[in-house]
Amino acid sequence: MKKIIDIISIMPEYFDSFLAAGLIRRSIKDGIVEINIINPRTFSKDKHKKVDEKIYGGGAGQLLMAEPILKAWEYANLACNKKYSSGNITPIKTQTIIMSASGKLLSNSIAKGFAALGHLIIICGRYEGIDARVTGLTNAVEISIGDYILSGGEIAAIVLIESVARYIDGFLGNTGSLKEESFCEGISEGFRLLEYPQYTKPREIYGREVPAVLLSGNHKLINEWRIKNAVRKTKINRPGLLK
Repeated sequence: MKKIIDIISIMPEYFDSFLAAGLIRRSIKDGIVEINIINPRTFSKDKHKKVDEKIYGGGAGQLLMAEPILKAWEYANLACNKKYSSGNITPIKTQTIIMSASGKLLSNSIAKGFAALGHLIIICGRYEGIDARVTGLTNAVEISIGDYILSGGEIAAIVLIESVARYIDGFLGNTGSLKEESFCEGISEGFRLLEYPQYTKPREIYGREVPAVLLSGNHKLINEWRIKNAVRKTKINRPGLLK
């Protein structure tokens, strides 16, 4: 069954190049994924399509109002239900996600869980964020992509979709690559490591050569080298993964 991803954003143009390139474009064309952009301005009652207001209690900046976001969310649910809740088609499970710097940190396991669902609604914040009532009313989970601040949730939503899509059946040509990527236990059983260094032609460039073991054809030695260097890289860049 095709996965449906609805993105609620006041800046839909952010997604133009993303949807028109690479594996995302191919998966949309092949009917593996359907991605829709919904602009909450469409549902604003204001004649100027305003969707933000001052913050109760004071504070700098503006906040996205709940109503336009909720109307967009209701529209996304209704459109999905019309496709999958009629006839002999089994209804699919929906999860709402709010991209937020104060949310749970995105991980491979979280992305894999989202990929198992049929319908994702991703809400992108702007300004100082979104009226907090939206989270409860939509039963959303808040997700962060890192300990830093962006101007809005659009870039974060793209990161989320990229990480989720890789676990959707048919998205990757070679699913075996998932087992040896950074943060996956496929590199070494029992704990997560960053991916080992990799090389391609030519064998030598600017005086630097490909490690001889990788050219040996001895897969046991190659695997040992990869694990050793994955551990080394993890110790340097992300030592917390080894605890």
